[in-house]
Amino acid sequence: MSSPPLPHTPLLSDIDEPNVFRTLFAAYPDALIVADARGAIVLANPAAASLLGYTTLQLVGLNVDALVPDAIRPRHASYRDSYGRDPRPRPMGTDRELVAKRRDGSEVMVEISLSPLQNHGLPLVVAAIRGIGAYPRVKQALQRARYSEHLAQLGRLAVDSRDPQVLLDQVPAIAAQAFQVELAMVFLLEANRLHFRVASGVGLLESERLGSLVVNRPDTPQGFVVSQGQPVIVDDYRGERRFEVPPAYLLAGLASGLAVPLTDRGKIIGALSVRSCEAKRFGDDELRFLESLSNLLATSLQRAQSEEALNHAQRLESVGQLTGGIAHDFNNLLTVIQGNLQVLEELPALAEDAWGQHLVDAATRATKRGAELTSKLLAFSRRQVLQPNSVDVSLLLNSLADMLRRTLDQRIRIDVEVALV
Repeated sequence: MSSPPLPHTPLLSDIDEPNVFRTLFAAYPDALIVADARGAIVLANPAAASLLGYTTLQLVGLNVDALVPDAIRPRHASYRDSYGRDPRPRPMGTDRELVAKRRDGSEVMVEISLSPLQNHGLPLVVAAIRGIGAYPRVKQALQRARYSEHLAQLGRLAVDSRDPQVLLDQVPAIAAQAFQVELAMVFLLEANRLHFRVASGVGLLESERLGSLVVNRPDTPQGFVVSQGQPVIVDDYRGERRFEVPPAYLLAGLASGLAVPLTDRGKIIGALSVRSCEAKRFGDDELRFLESLSNLLATSLQRAQSEEALNHAQRLESVGQLTGGIAHDFNNLLTVIQGNLQVLEELPALAEDAWGQHLVDAATRATKRGAELTSKLLAFSRRQVLQPNSVDVSLLLNSLADMLRRTLDQRIRIDVEVALV
């Protein structure tokens, strides 16, 4: 029984070389462009047309300068001239950041190798162009660069704006834009720490409207972040078991989330949260970026509070200075009045005048109360050392009531009730 004939292996003499080379050129996965000494394109393969946004016919006859971004075109022309004087092979991966300009004006990061054909009798250069924008490492680097740019944008805003509400409004917008997600928001804890207030956000749900209160419990998304005191990543809300996922999240199509605490001098004051309709949307880079946004926002809020406290202290200082000046002048006037009352009290003409003595005694008591008031004003202005002492609360309240009765409308009745000790 005879064996089947072996497949015929074509001999080199059997191959139609021009046809093979044309097929290789057309099928090559990288973009290939053949240009003459003047930079005019004489050949281009389909991969080049796809990468650069042209047809192969549109590329033929086009100068390679048209594929270079305007900002670097003069530098490229100088490099092409020097390369023409000394053409040599240049492989890919030379650690040079190269960018090509597409027909629609957009730009794409590329690697380029050059192969001169002069040694083969042709005054041409073959350029192999590989788009690297889709490489994972390149995408990650570009993503980190965008995050850094957004942080710089918020940093400039924090320096220029003195209004903390401006930053509160901008942080969710910047986070949503950087992550390209549907929802971002800032929760601030109320003073009682029992509720969060929705301070700002974009893409807010009906249940989390701006200014609304959300309960703070460890079984809620925001409360869980505060109870943990650290960032929380949710890969898929449908499988989340650490806290109760509000049905509104699933109805809105939200699939994943990331939240970080807002901290003021070691105390958690709220949370910054982003959510996406894409599952497993957030990783380490997103976490670091959101923490940076959170830290910058918290620092700005601290600065605003410190400036407000400083302004309040300065206003109090001004009031204290004014009060001290008034009290000092008032004390001088009281000294004159008290001196004259002492002279009147010792006049022989008043010795037998009971009514006159009564009036002098009343005026003397009024000057003593004025002196006490002056002492309190000086203490408020910190020009006098405070000396705590025991007081008769009943006597003090009744004295105050007497003053109020003379000051307020007669239709107002004041009763003083003091518990007996």
